[in-house]
Amino acid sequence: MKPSILIIADFPNWAYYEIQQFIKNNLSDNFNIYCDYLRFNALKKTKNPLSIIKLLIDKNKHQTIRKDNKYDIVVFLGFYFPEYMNITWKSKKIVKGIYTDGFPPQNSNFRGDIVEFKNRFLKDSDAIVCGSELIKQFYVKTLNKVYYANGIIDESLFKRNSTKKINSTSTFNIGWTGNPNREFKGFYSHVIPAVELAQEKYPNIQLKTRFSGAMETLPLFYNNIDIVIIASDADAGPSLFGEASLMGVPAISTDIGWPHEVIKTNQNGFIVNKNIKEIANKIIELYEDRTLLFKMSNNIRSDYLKVFSKENMKKKWENLFNELLNE
Repeated sequence: MKPSILIIADFPNWAYYEIQQFIKNNLSDNFNIYCDYLRFNALKKTKNPLSIIKLLIDKNKHQTIRKDNKYDIVVFLGFYFPEYMNITWKSKKIVKGIYTDGFPPQNSNFRGDIVEFKNRFLKDSDAIVCGSELIKQFYVKTLNKVYYANGIIDESLFKRNSTKKINSTSTFNIGWTGNPNREFKGFYSHVIPAVELAQEKYPNIQLKTRFSGAMETLPLFYNNIDIVIIASDADAGPSLFGEASLMGVPAISTDIGWPHEVIKTNQNGFIVNKNIKEIANKIIELYEDRTLLFKMSNNIRSDYLKVFSKENMKKKWENLFNELLNE
C-alpha cells in the first residue's frame, strides 16, 4: 500500500496551491496524495450566507481527504497554519513549510528570536521544508531535518518567443507582476522610483504591470517585456522570476530565492542590492547595451531549467518523504 500524504495549502488558487498541485500531479505514482486547505478548517467561521455557500462549493471541488483522516505524513505548507485551524486528522509525521526569506518570516506576525520561533511554531514538527536554498541555509544552522523543496512554473505554458527581436530603437518595456501591496516586494518603494529615475535619461522606458488575471494570459504579457525587476527582500521565488525566465526575459533582481540560484551577473541577468539608484543604473545599462540584453535573453531559460526542472524538484520531495517514512 502506498503511503498517504496530506498536503495543506491556504486557499485554492492562492500562493501555496501551486506547490500542493505540483506534489499531487508529480508524486502520485509512489504516494497517495490528499489535499486540504486552511480555509476549509478555519477556527474563525464566516456567518455570511453567500460566503458559506461558496465555501461549500469550493470545498466539494478542491478538498480530497481520507474517510478516517489518518495519514503517514501531513505537510502544512505554511508553518503558522495550525494556529488558525481546527485539526481533525492524525499523522505519524508532521512537516511545516517556510516559504519567505528573512527572519522572522514575513507572514508570521512574529517578533522574537529563533528559539522562541521554534518553540511557538515548530516544536511538534518532524521536518521543515523551505522554499529556497537560501532559506534552508538560514534554518539549518539551528534546526534539525531541514529540506528544500518547492513547486515549479509550468514550462509548457511559458515558452520563449523565438521570433522576438531586441530592437535598439523600440520602446523599452519593464515588467512586474504580483501583489504590489506587500511591502517586502518593494514595488512602490523601489521598482517605481527606479524606473522613474531611469526615465529621466530615457523617457521611452515604460513600466508594464499585471496585478491580477488568469495564468493562461501571462505569456502574452511577457511577450512584450524586455526585462523584469525584482526588489523583494523576502521571497522564496518569486513566480515572476520563474515565468519571466522561461519566456526568455532576464531579471534585475535582489539576491533572494530563485534568482540567487540561477542568475550569473552579466550572463543571464543582474543581482543588485535593494537600492533605487543601483537598479536604475542597470536598467539604463541594458537599455544602452542591447547586445548584452540579447545574450541574457538567450541564456536565461536554459539556465533556469538546469536548476528548476520538474525532475529535480520531484526528487527533492521524494527524498523528504522517503527519509521521514524510513525513520
